[in-house]
Amino acid sequence: MLLQPIKYTLPDDLGLDGVESALAQSHRFLKAPKSEDSLVFLDSFDWRVWQAGAELTFEKSSAGGRLCWIEHRSGEQVACEAQQQIPGFSDSLPVGEMRERLSPILEMRTLLPLVRVDRHLRTLRVLDREEKTVVRIVLEENCYSSQDGKQQGPLEPTLTLLPLKGYPKPFLRVQADLENLGLEVAAQTPFIGALDGIGRRPWDYSSKLNYRLDPEQRADAAGRKILLGLLDTMEANISGTRANLDSEFLHDLRVAVRRSRSLLGQVKNIFAETDIERFKQGLGWIGKITGPTRDLDVYLLKFSDLQASLPTVVQADLDPFHDFLVSHHQGAQRALVRKINSPHFRKLMKDWRSWLESPLPEAPVEANSRKPAAMVADLRIRKIYHRVLKEGLAITPDSPAEALHDLRKSCKKLRYLMEFFQSLYPKRDIRKVIKAMKILLDNLGDFQDLQVQAESLEDFGEQMLKEGSGARPVIAMGILVGDLLAKQQQARAEFAALFTDFAAQDNRDTFRKLFGGKGAA
Repeated sequence: MLLQPIKYTLPDDLGLDGVESALAQSHRFLKAPKSEDSLVFLDSFDWRVWQAGAELTFEKSSAGGRLCWIEHRSGEQVACEAQQQIPGFSDSLPVGEMRERLSPILEMRTLLPLVRVDRHLRTLRVLDREEKTVVRIVLEENCYSSQDGKQQGPLEPTLTLLPLKGYPKPFLRVQADLENLGLEVAAQTPFIGALDGIGRRPWDYSSKLNYRLDPEQRADAAGRKILLGLLDTMEANISGTRANLDSEFLHDLRVAVRRSRSLLGQVKNIFAETDIERFKQGLGWIGKITGPTRDLDVYLLKFSDLQASLPTVVQADLDPFHDFLVSHHQGAQRALVRKINSPHFRKLMKDWRSWLESPLPEAPVEANSRKPAAMVADLRIRKIYHRVLKEGLAITPDSPAEALHDLRKSCKKLRYLMEFFQSLYPKRDIRKVIKAMKILLDNLGDFQDLQVQAESLEDFGEQMLKEGSGARPVIAMGILVGDLLAKQQQARAEFAALFTDFAAQDNRDTFRKLFGGKGAA
């Protein structure tokens, strides 16, 4: 029989001392010296470890540190590795099981300490008649603290029953005794209680759009709700962007800005232009000031793949390009931080929230303000969908690249609108058309991004030469440009079939079913 450790919570009227006294009446045990350790629970900002069904802890005791992967369902520590300090990016870990688990989950995200639990431990060694230890019982009195130490407090005491190989019967007897005392199996690890203590919960941040809208609510109310959610996302990512913790903070900030601008531009006549014009300009300014750093982020993230795509004999020639990217990224990041810390940025964010949270006008003059949200969404999505079909069907093998770029813009508008208002429609159908839209957008995005990357590499090469770089890295970059343009042509060749799939009658029927109208020929 393979027995597993069991963690218990205590009834309200029975503390750890009471449990120890009750067990002493029927069991002999030795008390080990008291010990202390700490657990720091780690995850990415967007909860990637949690979404993978696990918790990650950095355990620190007098014996050293170790990183442990704990499965949610079983509570079992399925992987532990010695680690002397809290890791950040997965590539900072030594090659091994933990790195293999974390790398595909974290990708470009870093691990962040979420909450700390300090444990005060008392271990009881239950003895048999021959004075052999047959069961271990660990009594825990824990307290939590936030990373800055400003929030802290006690957690419920727990008791953990640990089996020893070859002694199943004593384990089962102690288990029965504990449950007769009213102890219950703990439903969760200390992580949940500690998070609750500091006012957080798992997955309390996600950049995904998940609004619950009422189809009959005023369109301007629905619009403000969406924009407030996007503003929450922007604000949540400012600190991580400022500190440059990882590239996804800036990415999520920019996406929230872009989505906000799209809503303001696409959902017509629900807000007074006199009210929102300065905010539209302000959001555009944020997009502009964050662009240079994000562009360099992209090349730093892609650098390893770009280098690996080169012939082996010239891969090392690209190293100066990495140094160039790092140096220019540092300068762009410093400039971005100055702008984020500026009074103009802070005032813009404060004024935008103040306006979004202000009372709705009782008698708005805008034509769509008081219309039901579902009606306005239907009309706008239908219009953009017809535009996408018209633009896509007009593209031939001889069409200029600008035609595909324009189609991509229309497709992004359509995708954003469907994602904003998806809760108004049957989940299965709306997800089907959003997925179809994403497949087409991936192709169009690759086509444009590959062109932009090729042009940027040429510009970077010229700049490196001006800054005194030798010719070898620029020659290597030229090889990359050729590869990128070849891949762009491949994306162009794949476009026709992908658009035919998107424009198929089955998808048109679903669009008509969801958003009304007569469809498009």
